[in-house]
Amino acid sequence: MSALLYIAKKEIKVAVRERLIVFLGIIIMVLLGVSLYAGYVSYQQQKEIISNTQHEKREEWLGQGDKHPHIAAHYGTFAFKPKTVLSLFDFGLDAYTGTSVYLEAHNQHEFMFRPAQDHSSMIRFGELSSSLVLQVLLPLLIIFLAFSSYTRERESGTLKLLMSQGVSAHSITWGKILAYCIILLTMLLPFFVGLLLIAGSGANSDSIPDVGLRSVLLIVIYAVYLFLVVAIAVWISMKSLTGRNALLTLLTCWTFFVILMPKTIANLSESFHPLPSMREFKAEIEESKLNGLDGKTPRSVRVAQLEKEYLEKYGVETVEELPFNFEGVSMQAGEDYGNMVYDLHFEGIRAIFDKQNSLGSFASLINPFIATQHLSMSLSGTDLRTFNHFETEVEDYRRMLVRRMNNDMAENSNYGEFFEYAAGRDLWEEIEDFSYKAPSVKSALKPYYLELASLLVWVVFTILLLNSSNKKLKPVHG
Repeated sequence: MSALLYIAKKEIKVAVRERLIVFLGIIIMVLLGVSLYAGYVSYQQQKEIISNTQHEKREEWLGQGDKHPHIAAHYGTFAFKPKTVLSLFDFGLDAYTGTSVYLEAHNQHEFMFRPAQDHSSMIRFGELSSSLVLQVLLPLLIIFLAFSSYTRERESGTLKLLMSQGVSAHSITWGKILAYCIILLTMLLPFFVGLLLIAGSGANSDSIPDVGLRSVLLIVIYAVYLFLVVAIAVWISMKSLTGRNALLTLLTCWTFFVILMPKTIANLSESFHPLPSMREFKAEIEESKLNGLDGKTPRSVRVAQLEKEYLEKYGVETVEELPFNFEGVSMQAGEDYGNMVYDLHFEGIRAIFDKQNSLGSFASLINPFIATQHLSMSLSGTDLRTFNHFETEVEDYRRMLVRRMNNDMAENSNYGEFFEYAAGRDLWEEIEDFSYKAPSVKSALKPYYLELASLLVWVVFTILLLNSSNKKLKPVHG
């Protein structure tokens, strides 16, 4: 143990004397600080805008005046996707999924105001976020920090000297890894403390539960990821003849795993499982609504069948004799059929997305960067699955609102007297304002079992690889 600590102490002193390492470390710390502060400011601004706009739209709904319930269903309202406090750490897909959606009868609208629409194509390379710095830039610092960890010892002859004095390869290897981990911890500790404080301050009012637990898990995930980068960098240095070879190998690995492979996987998933165009998708929905899912049952036929069913059920000759307004029942039946159409087509789209994402999940088994990226977005509440959950909650709310309007029409108005009946504020207040709570941590991580398994397998594999290489380590290459 004393030898291991001696090696760690020596490596820290060497790193501190390297001006390039100190300079890069300062840049990383500044970038983390700036990204955290900028993310917090943006989070607060967007949270305030969303809160004010949601309150404004709620007042518009309540103050719309007396009108027919079905007209109120078309007047509609808006639902807003709340900003999560951890989104300031990892923006995820927030720039692409939209922030609000208009809710009305008959139509399931797409989300509006996607921030990515206001940016150039450069946004594909990622906005400056804390997660981007930790996932992409910090590994570069580790590479420059550790690429010569072993080659320097060989070239100077100190490796042979250390081993001749009885210092084990195990102590040398893990002493170096410990040193680099201590350096990273010193750099990242202020940032992680700041993240925990910010997350804690917004935990009570946040839309995602267990913010504190999510924050701790984020720190653990990134600690594992950075440990893997450190350990692999030391191993490659151990196996390289010169520092130059080690550096080139590490930079090649960084380029492949961080830049090329994720983009290639994304392109392949789109090629294997292509999405229909928006025009085709909407045209298919309209066709199904117009002529039925079977293409042979238009709305007029469905309404006639419904009318016949109710007349037989209540034993009357005309719809005017029914104990309720058949127009309300007919409109709700049309709404239910439209919902079935939307569900069928959206399930198809989500199935395609799931297939695309599954390719990325399998790729994470050989790429810890992809695994970390997916887990980071999930814990921050900015991944596609969290958005799909929010989208489902919004659609359930829309359907509840429209159903309540149609039911009031059926219960309190007469057939054929559409414009004679008007509801008021009492009915509008029965519709509670929309609020959203994201899935629990357990539910959020459940779909990412391959990513969790990937990090675990990589840790075990790396430790076994290092221990195996330690037994074969020689001072010089023969």
